[in-house]
Amino acid sequence: MTIDLYNTSGSPPCRTVRMVAKVLGVPLNVKELDLVGKANHKPEFVKLNPFKKIPTLVDDGFAVYESNAILYYLINKYAPDTPLYPKCPKARAKVDIVLATITSNIQPHYFDFFRQRFFELRKPTPEELVELEENVLRGFEHLVGDGKYAVGDSLTVADVALVVYLSTPLELKFASSEKFPKLASYYNRIKQELPGYEEINRPGIELMLKRIEQLA
Repeated sequence: MTIDLYNTSGSPPCRTVRMVAKVLGVPLNVKELDLVGKANHKPEFVKLNPFKKIPTLVDDGFAVYESNAILYYLINKYAPDTPLYPKCPKARAKVDIVLATITSNIQPHYFDFFRQRFFELRKPTPEELVELEENVLRGFEHLVGDGKYAVGDSLTVADVALVVYLSTPLELKFASSEKFPKLASYYNRIKQELPGYEEINRPGIELMLKRIEQLA
């Protein structure tokens, strides 16, 4: 049985799904979609996801979309006892809060900033950098918290998502370790615990770095 994941390497939600699947030991058949060429608008893909977004997962003909829904599906079906998603209701709620906050509150600002860098190849204005700090990086500081992990005393899905999202501003130097030492320390520490981090996350970062070099 094959589990297909429709993916693009530059997408943090896609990388989060792939990283969690790697930790869970769930093999994915990754299918790259050319979003610039609008492969996500083709009828065969729209049948799977009428909202034309990635990631989209297809497990034995069953389609799941929205990254958080995919994470919950993989855990519930293939690794219900994983410590990545704690059984304790309060701890689980905290993980859910991190994932929902990223999706609802941080991601719109995050994507708006990096979409302009990636597709428009335009350097950010001082005002846009301030907005990135206030609407994205300060939010991540709150979610990371003051402990070793975002939730509890061990690695959870929340940490995987946070590290993937943090990799872009930190690796692309839009967030300095001097100004955001807590984020840099957390990122450098947690990524060492993630199997497949370089294999899965690095290509997306390298893709962004090449685009950033072209900024005018």
